[in-house]
Amino acid sequence: MARFDYLIPKIRDAAFTDVPFRHIELMNFLSEEDFRALTTAPEIKLPAAANDAEMFDNLFRHHYKIINFPGCIIDKDEYIAWHAARGEVGARNNTACEGFGVTLRLVGPSDPMLLELIAFIESDAFNRALADKFGIDHAAVYYDSGIQKYLDGYEISAHPDIRKKALTFMVNINPSADSEAQEHHTHYMKFKTAYRYVQEFWKGNPRIDRCWVPWNWCETVKQQRANNSIVIFAPNDDTLHAVKARYDHLQHQRTQLYGNLWHHVSDVDGTIDWEGLVLDASRFTHPPKEKKRLADYLPAGIKQMSKKLLHREAGATYYSRGHYRKLKNQ
Repeated sequence: MARFDYLIPKIRDAAFTDVPFRHIELMNFLSEEDFRALTTAPEIKLPAAANDAEMFDNLFRHHYKIINFPGCIIDKDEYIAWHAARGEVGARNNTACEGFGVTLRLVGPSDPMLLELIAFIESDAFNRALADKFGIDHAAVYYDSGIQKYLDGYEISAHPDIRKKALTFMVNINPSADSEAQEHHTHYMKFKTAYRYVQEFWKGNPRIDRCWVPWNWCETVKQQRANNSIVIFAPNDDTLHAVKARYDHLQHQRTQLYGNLWHHVSDVDGTIDWEGLVLDASRFTHPPKEKKRLADYLPAGIKQMSKKLLHREAGATYYSRGHYRKLKNQ
């Protein structure tokens, strides 16, 4: 039996929770011995740094590589300059966010235990267990996983994940004793009542991809603060989650064992960004006397996408049965 095989029955036997959406959350995922060895490994518990440049030197020396990741940039010097002036200069990589960060992945670790752990999460047995638990066809997906560190400023506003993603898991493996008190943890969220139409829109339009939405459209139900906890879910129209990292990364960095299953094929026609999903509430506050069509109240982004789809599909509609079917005949 391999060292980490005991994790598979934990996943297989885990109970689902539906708050705020269907997912699995397990505390003390790794054994106490394995978690202690992991979080004290030299490539996880890095030395404190005096400044950002020294921190990057530490990360690179311990086999971390900057990766292209949502909510982040890949230019180290640009990030250092932005971080130094962040109190005065705004910078965003998405209009729903206030900042950006850098994500680094551990590539080619030398610690034997880390090599064994990475080999395990990349194994067919582990990824098949994840797929089976969520009823995903293992042959229809491929995996991507690793150990990652996320720097201060890293931000992704509320989003359910794109349709190509079949499953995601996150294990907190932070090396700092006070990590649970830090502000860098994942929020699990739900739409506020006024914005639940967005979720219905995604539900009724499976060939339009999902997007990030502003923080104030949603409310946090819980955060994954506990160290050595894992959350696993299969993205759906309600799987809203977000991160806004605001912490001192010179002492330690937010660290996760992170991975996804991806569909080999994703049949989508495009994406409507959150700006295109904004309803004009003023038109409902004082309704005009003349009769209006549903299409008159839809955001411009939805109208534009609907025309393209309706024209190409010879009258077929992707709009939800309850809310947007009338568009086909208007």
